[in-house]
Amino acid sequence: MSTYAIGNVKGNYQVLLRLLEKIQFDPENDHLWFTGNLINEGPESLAVIRFVKDLGKKAVTILGNQELHLLAVAEGLEPPEISDTLDQILNAPDKNELVKWLRSRGLIHHDSKLNFTLVHGGIPAEWSFSQALTFGYEVDSVLSQGNYLAFLENRGQDQSRWHAKLTGWKRLRFITNAFTLMKYCYENGKLDFNADGAVEAQVDGLIPWYRVPDRLTSNLNIIFADDANFTDGNFPGIYPLPSKDKLCALKLSATPEHFSVDF
Repeated sequence: MSTYAIGNVKGNYQVLLRLLEKIQFDPENDHLWFTGNLINEGPESLAVIRFVKDLGKKAVTILGNQELHLLAVAEGLEPPEISDTLDQILNAPDKNELVKWLRSRGLIHHDSKLNFTLVHGGIPAEWSFSQALTFGYEVDSVLSQGNYLAFLENRGQDQSRWHAKLTGWKRLRFITNAFTLMKYCYENGKLDFNADGAVEAQVDGLIPWYRVPDRLTSNLNIIFADDANFTDGNFPGIYPLPSKDKLCALKLSATPEHFSVDF
């Protein structure tokens, strides 16, 4: 029995099938972890989300920014973007079932036996592991309950700094932004939502979130979707899954093994 973490599928169902063939995925015995952003970009978002949902307990998927965007669009709270490829989901007969399933996904997953933690974006340096789990649950509980529409209406990128006294929507916005959008930030922890690309191409002061000094989760093995394309060197306990030109998988073990196929 093996467990594989898989990066952003982005609606590329045929590519996902090629990757699963490459890793010789056995649905009877193996498990898959998905970093979120299952959908939107490729032509088969509906096939991807149905496939992952139908895996049941054999798959863990967390929410990425694209899943939150879909939820907002599906509820009429956000207009679709020109580049969206979500129409198949929005017009599907099982749309409501798929939306309900997404609302019950989390922002962070941890397995103590495997000793790996899964997020889409990252974990702020000032959060301990227990805080990350607790804060993630705050958003999870809102999404799965009756006031989730208000949460979707009040999400946004205006909250880029954390402090313990944050309350209400500002608190939930930062937690969501950290887990789903965080790439580069400053040493004081302030998030930059626009920085992208290789580490050496950034302005002075911007660093990958996992390189912030005194990060309280430096003892964890963290898997995340490398939406920035950091092209950074190996960093202890950090397992980015690049998502620009290829779909990547990581076999979770004492000596993790990488696999990839081109989009």
